[in-house]
Amino acid sequence: MPLRWALLLLLGLGARGGWGCLQCDQSVLVTLRQLRFAIIPSRFGEERVRARAQALLLGMEGPFFRDYAVNSFVGVVGTDNLDLVATFVKNQINNLMVNSLRGCRWGAECLTRISFSPDGPLLEQLVILREKVTTKLKTALRLYELKACDHKTCGLIKEEVLDCLHCLKISPKCITKEYCFVDRQPRVALQYNKKSGYLQNQALLGILVSVCLAVFAFGVIVASAITYRQNRKLLLR
Repeated sequence: MPLRWALLLLLGLGARGGWGCLQCDQSVLVTLRQLRFAIIPSRFGEERVRARAQALLLGMEGPFFRDYAVNSFVGVVGTDNLDLVATFVKNQINNLMVNSLRGCRWGAECLTRISFSPDGPLLEQLVILREKVTTKLKTALRLYELKACDHKTCGLIKEEVLDCLHCLKISPKCITKEYCFVDRQPRVALQYNKKSGYLQNQALLGILVSVCLAVFAFGVIVASAITYRQNRKLLLR
């Protein structure tokens, strides 16, 4: 591994968690970026696999973790728990870089060896990395949500928390029941129409439309039958 990559990774590992969820933590972004520069394009010979790996890493640098925190949870996390997740991310990336480049010096020798190695295993390692990080982040997000959704004790929360969407430190507060532990679709619906029973109205509308279509189809069939009988009578006269 080049000396400059090692120094950057050590600096990233020594840095304290930043101002937001993983996409707001500059030390995490730097470490992810160094991983991307180290393995793309040099570690992938097949263009299709290289494109998938690059998209995966760019997503991790960009909105992937933010969208997960906001869509699957309330998007708020305790800073202490997030610091642990950030440290875990940087350690995992460091291990991946060291292991993937073990026994191979940068330059013509490394590129020659890489050209004969399959791309799949390294892409699989990146997928596993993202799954591990997501699991760690999920634990941190769920810990806060469990506290904030308990209306008996949520008013006693004193820990420092972060808004993952805006990357801002905010005061902890209780979460209303309708926002606790819901997936993306109900939360999006509640975001636009919190008190009007949006989902129930949509279901009722669907039922009414189905009934109207059935009545219309029945009417067409009856009209066709009557018309057929009248035409038949005219022909038999």
